[in-house]
Amino acid sequence: MSFDVSGVVGAIVVVPLVLWVGYLLLSPVVFRRLLLPQLARQHGWRVRKGRSRAPRDLPGDGGQSWEVPLPDTVCEFLGRYRGRPVHGVQVSVTRGDGYDTTTGTWSANSTSYSVVTVATGDRPFAGFHDRNRATAVNGDPIALYPDFTEWARNRKPETRTDVRQEGHGFRSVSWRGGLKRKRLLRALDELTA
Repeated sequence: MSFDVSGVVGAIVVVPLVLWVGYLLLSPVVFRRLLLPQLARQHGWRVRKGRSRAPRDLPGDGGQSWEVPLPDTVCEFLGRYRGRPVHGVQVSVTRGDGYDTTTGTWSANSTSYSVVTVATGDRPFAGFHDRNRATAVNGDPIALYPDFTEWARNRKPETRTDVRQEGHGFRSVSWRGGLKRKRLLRALDELTA
């Protein structure tokens, strides 16, 4: 009995490569469709997944609600973690199409970034949006959603490493790239410690 050594060596090289590419392509979808809803059930969060077709311009007075997400939202959650109001969002911004003359194909030029935020005070932005709600802290983080969106839409990091920011009653970690379970929980642990 003989076997082809080149076939075995080829399989040793090709199979891990195919598995790795499959993991890279499927892991964001698995997170959005399975892992994020599972985390939401465990912690009692509201979750929104999938591309939203929100208006490009949101009102600057805090008038947006959970029904009006940030433009280009891929996935988003809102709830409490360790007793603190938290919000996380992944946004994918498309900045036009590009034409590759070597291959003769069009491709979208898009950038994905994520922001995980915790409210550190009762009245973020010094109560700027208080007129839109009866009370800022009523046990339900939905009252802080306008403030969270105002904070998140101004965080667009240019690096894949964590960018920590604090101010106006918020503390956040943002990065260029998508939300992943491990990175999300690490950011929440750091922000609520």
